[in-house]
Amino acid sequence: MTTKPFDQFNKRLFETLLSPFGTVIPNRSVLGEERAIDIYFEPNPDVLLPHDELGYLTFMLDKPALLEPFRSSLSDEDMHNCLLKLFLVYAEYRRQDESIRTENLPRLWMLCASVSNRLIEGFNGQLDETLGEGFYCLAPRLRAAIVVIDELPTIPETLWLRLLGRGRTQEDAIAELLLLPEDDALRMNVLSLLVSWRINMDLLEQANDEERRILMALSQAYLEWEQQTRRQGMEEGLERGRQEGRQEGRQEGRQEERRAMIVSLLESRFGLIEDELQAIIPALMQLSSEEFLPILMQRSRDELLQQFLN
Repeated sequence: MTTKPFDQFNKRLFETLLSPFGTVIPNRSVLGEERAIDIYFEPNPDVLLPHDELGYLTFMLDKPALLEPFRSSLSDEDMHNCLLKLFLVYAEYRRQDESIRTENLPRLWMLCASVSNRLIEGFNGQLDETLGEGFYCLAPRLRAAIVVIDELPTIPETLWLRLLGRGRTQEDAIAELLLLPEDDALRMNVLSLLVSWRINMDLLEQANDEERRILMALSQAYLEWEQQTRRQGMEEGLERGRQEGRQEGRQEGRQEERRAMIVSLLESRFGLIEDELQAIIPALMQLSSEEFLPILMQRSRDELLQQFLN
């Protein structure tokens, strides 16, 4: 189980948003250094990023990009480390193609809830005239920018970025997510990620006063996700039930609901569900939600395998 719920959340969020449109590599290693890029994205040249779905991300990620999200404010050390990663990636690109033009090199986006004016001025950050409020570009040939999430305008185009903010900014973004249509392509998936984050925060007891307010907002997201999962499972089961009998359809709907909840909880605690964890899902599905919820939230992976594989 990760000890950094925000780190896991932001990586899975960008994987969810961007995987259909290119290659997303969390924790991409940098040659010759014991350091990793938080998220590296390389767009598929044959697929356009849809502005109506991704908003400002379409402008940020039209070329390969390094994404470095920070839960707290940026420091000088953070800036130096991010720029070092960027220069090491540039060196990799130039080893592969010595004639590559600077404008075709990856761009660095440092995403943070807030940042001091002193730091922006110290690194010669200038307000981006194209993207506007909250976006600060460093020297043009550096291809690096700071995104101050708390300064972003509250518009649909910034929603996915504002989910990475703090305090009221993030609370408002969660509320906006809940207002999206239930058939929205990304709504259900992102709700599931928020639920996983909430569970991890509860398990690790990392919440301070500010985080507790976020947990209250996430509790509403959890209820929405649970209700939608239940409804979706029932609808899928009932659809099959029209062909095989209504009673059997209701039973399948309940089974789909239970499986979806179990899978989400396992993923939130242990990440990718490998074969051993897959093998215990049928046994967990035999339990009621009142029985399997405390088991999945309290027991370690080894304890789960020992109990249910035997």
